[in-house]
Amino acid sequence: MAETHDEPAADQPVGSVTDEGRVVTSDGGDGRWRLLGKLWAILLAAGLGFGAILLPAVLVLPLLAAMLVVPIEQPLSPLVELAINFVFGQILAMGGVAAAYLWATGKDSSYLRLRKPSLWHLLVIAVAPFVVLFSIGLVNLVSFSLGVQAASHSLLGFEGIQPTFYLVLIPFMILIVGPFEELLYRGVIQTRLTHSFSRPTAIVVASFIFVPIHLTAYSAGGASMVQVLAAFAALFAGSLIYGALYEWTENLTVVALAHGLTNSIQLLVVYVITTNEELAELANQAMVLVGG
Repeated sequence: MAETHDEPAADQPVGSVTDEGRVVTSDGGDGRWRLLGKLWAILLAAGLGFGAILLPAVLVLPLLAAMLVVPIEQPLSPLVELAINFVFGQILAMGGVAAAYLWATGKDSSYLRLRKPSLWHLLVIAVAPFVVLFSIGLVNLVSFSLGVQAASHSLLGFEGIQPTFYLVLIPFMILIVGPFEELLYRGVIQTRLTHSFSRPTAIVVASFIFVPIHLTAYSAGGASMVQVLAAFAALFAGSLIYGALYEWTENLTVVALAHGLTNSIQLLVVYVITTNEELAELANQAMVLVGG
C-alpha cells in the first residue's frame, strides 16, 4: 500500500508545495492541511489529465496555419488523420505532459515503475485483455438490457475504407496508444494520487480523469448523451482494471502492453466482422474500440 505523505518536509513550511507537487501538512496531521493536500492532488491530477486533451489543439495550430499557406486540395485519408492524432494527441501531448511533470518534480523512470516484464508479467499481459474485454462486454450488456446502446467509437464511422485498415492500426495501438495513455494516466497521474490517497481511491479518481479523453471519439457520430455515457461506463470498467493491474504488478510496461493488446483484439474483431458477409450487419454493434 502506498504511503500518504502527511509529514512536513524538513525545510519547508506547512502549506507549501514540495518539488514532488504535494502540499506539506502539519506534524499533528491537521485535518485542514490534510484535506488541502488531497484537494491539491485531485486538482493537479485533473490539470495534467485534461491538459493533455487541450494541448493537441494548441500544438496543431501551426499545422493548420501551414495548410492555409499551402492548401491541400484533397481531404486527408483516414489513416493520415489518425496518424496526425497519434502524433499530436498521444506522443506530443500525453508524452509531453508526462515528461514535463517528471522534469518539474525531478523524477526519473523509477517513479513510473517502468521495468522489463518477467515471465509472470508476460502471462498477465496475455490474459488481462480478455478480462478487460469481458468487463466492457458485461457493462454494455447491462446498458443494452436497460434499452441503451452504447455509442460506437469514431473509427467505425469511416466510410470507403478497406477492412485491412483496422489491421494497419494494430501496431499503433501497441506502440503508441497503449504506452502513452498509460504513461500519463497510470504512470504519472495515478502514481501521484497514491501519494495522497489509498490505492483503490487513486485508481477510481484516475479513471474518472481518464475516461473523458474519449469524448470526441464517442460523440463524433451524433450519439446521444445517454449513449456516450453508456460507452463511458464501459470504458470506466476497463480503466479500473488497468489501474488495478498497474498497482498489482507495479510495472507500467505490463499495463501499457495489456492496453495496446486489448485495443488490438477489438480491431481484429471488427476486421473479422467486416470481412465476413454473414456478420457484416453486426459491424456497427462491435465492441467499443480504443477504450481504455
